[in-house]
Amino acid sequence: MHVTKLLSLAALCLALAACADKDQAAQTDKAPTSAQAAASPATADGNAAALPPAQAANSRPPSVSQQARRYLCPQGPNACPAGGPLIANSDAEAQWLLRHGYPTEHELARLETLTLDQLKAESQAGNQPATVIYGKKTALAGRFYQGIGILRRAAVAGNLYAYYGLSDVYVSDTANKNLVDSLAYLRLAYLLGDAKASAVIASRGLSSVENVVADERAASLHKTFSKYQRPSPRPLE
Repeated sequence: MHVTKLLSLAALCLALAACADKDQAAQTDKAPTSAQAAASPATADGNAAALPPAQAANSRPPSVSQQARRYLCPQGPNACPAGGPLIANSDAEAQWLLRHGYPTEHELARLETLTLDQLKAESQAGNQPATVIYGKKTALAGRFYQGIGILRRAAVAGNLYAYYGLSDVYVSDTANKNLVDSLAYLRLAYLLGDAKASAVIASRGLSSVENVVADERAASLHKTFSKYQRPSPRPLE
């Protein structure tokens, strides 16, 4: 009887041991699959890194410095000392123009050909120069106060080129023409850092009396409109 029990126990032990071996083998078989899955992201990264340099470069947006270079004088650094307000003579000045919402001369020519709906779409997409041209064209198309509102909001947000837009609206031959206000907004652009605005002011050919009145108007706007905004000097070399 004892012998029979012992044999039964021995058989049970062998069966349990066999089950344990099968479980361990199953886990061992699964391990490489998990390791392979964990390694797959690294493999994908490796494949991405293996893209040709030209293709990888084209997949990235242009850097800020690349965008800013579009403003540089075509003849080279410091070769356009008498260039207009949209021309930069240095990398620093080019960065300043980009940061404050100025278009390049080429971009301005393109924007001037667009319809109001097209300009509105570009403005809503974040194109700062398009916002200025959109506001200016809106004001000159019969919706004066709506256009002025667009330009004033852009100016308050830090777009210094918007002051040129405001000046252009007030100098235009409309019912709201006001040469003093037109000059005052350019003076304000000058006070806020754009030294090249002085050349545009001189080109307007206003009388000494009109210049004095424009200065007073600019001082008032500096207080009530721009709230004594801190100047951001244009880098001139």
